[in-house]
Amino acid sequence: MTLKEILLSVFFLFLSLCVQGQIIDDNPEIQTLNDTSQTKLSQRRSKEELDSIIKARLSSDSKPESIQKTNTKTNTKLSHSPTKATLYSLLPGLGQIYNKQAWKVPIIYAAEGAVLYFAITNYKGAQKFKKEYTLRANGIEEGKNPDYVNYPDQSIYNLYYAYQKNFELSIMGGALVYIFNIVDAMVYGHLFDYDISPNLSLNLSPYCLPSIYSSPTFGLSMRFNIK
Repeated sequence: MTLKEILLSVFFLFLSLCVQGQIIDDNPEIQTLNDTSQTKLSQRRSKEELDSIIKARLSSDSKPESIQKTNTKTNTKLSHSPTKATLYSLLPGLGQIYNKQAWKVPIIYAAEGAVLYFAITNYKGAQKFKKEYTLRANGIEEGKNPDYVNYPDQSIYNLYYAYQKNFELSIMGGALVYIFNIVDAMVYGHLFDYDISPNLSLNLSPYCLPSIYSSPTFGLSMRFNIK
């Protein structure tokens, strides 16, 4: 085979390849298949990009939500104010309700009611014997109580003094109950956030210390366990 024949063979081979490539490019079915595959590939890429964007947004939104929950918990703990509890307790029982200790309200009002009852009773008795003693001291017969005819003047004065003293003690007792109500609300307002239930325990246990030279010593030990 001569060089001329070889070159001609190579030329015809190259020409046949070019013609086949042109046919393939001009075929619409093949072109449609190529377009379809490219469209599917682009849709898959766009879907993957959309999923990545949604995940990124969800992750970015979840962080502020967690921070907001933490801030909400912190604000919940800090929202209980001992000052508010003290101010509310100026109306007896309201500070205890603010401290979530409503069971103390009946006790406070029962104590105030008992003190008020004794104050009114003693005040009426003191005024009654005071009037009787004043009429006797001025020699006025009109208006005297016939039930106290056999009572000497000194006894009438002593009864007046006793009722008056009990009345003053009742006023002091009412003031102490009122002050105790304020102090209780203030103290438990400060202790509202402290855990004082299961973590702090008091144990009482007996003990015996043997001795060589004398009889054993018995006693009771008290122990605080802070977990």
